[in-house]
Amino acid sequence: MMRLMAVLSGMLLFTSVANAGPSSLVAFDLPTLGLLQTADPARGEELASSGKCSKCHGDAGVSDDPEDVNIAGLRASYIYKQLKDYQDKNRDDKDMYKKTRDLDDQQMADLAVWFASQAPASVAADRNADPAVLKLVFNGDPTRLLKACASCHGRDGRGGQFDHPALSGQYPEYFIYTLTEFSEDDRTNDVYSRMRHIAQELTEEEIEALASYYGAAVPEEEE
Repeated sequence: MMRLMAVLSGMLLFTSVANAGPSSLVAFDLPTLGLLQTADPARGEELASSGKCSKCHGDAGVSDDPEDVNIAGLRASYIYKQLKDYQDKNRDDKDMYKKTRDLDDQQMADLAVWFASQAPASVAADRNADPAVLKLVFNGDPTRLLKACASCHGRDGRGGQFDHPALSGQYPEYFIYTLTEFSEDDRTNDVYSRMRHIAQELTEEEIEALASYYGAAVPEEEE
């Protein structure tokens, strides 16, 4: 009886996984990598200008609004994946879908390499260097199956390969918002649910502490 229950449970699990939609349609295969390697940042700059990307992301990918993402200096592969995910509606954002729906793969690759070539935002001078935060960054927490942040996002926080974005230089407000989205399953384009698992294991206090470790200085409001 116990063996039968185990088999049935396995069948149900397999069925749910088989019916689940992919979190992303982007594969970092040779054609995709080739597309990024031959992309033209000059064309990307023209597209960014005509598409008015600066409205949210600043003239060169660093936003004036702490609620928006800084995309300057992110890996081109990561930016490309996010653009494709918006276009495929695997990442939900009406404004970004409108911006990407008529772009072809070449145009998205051009945009990605241009923003990737821009200088990223600097980390705030008064970053949080509490030992508990540094432990999460460089060691993780095996008791919760949490990998070190640095293992995917780099020891300097400037990103890893392919779909591992930079964390350093994001505004704390956006950082917290993003991890909250993952923790509440409002953002689901992370491959294998990796970030959802991590965000759901972190406490609110830990998320805020990490935001103040990686975060860029918030722009001063103009009078």
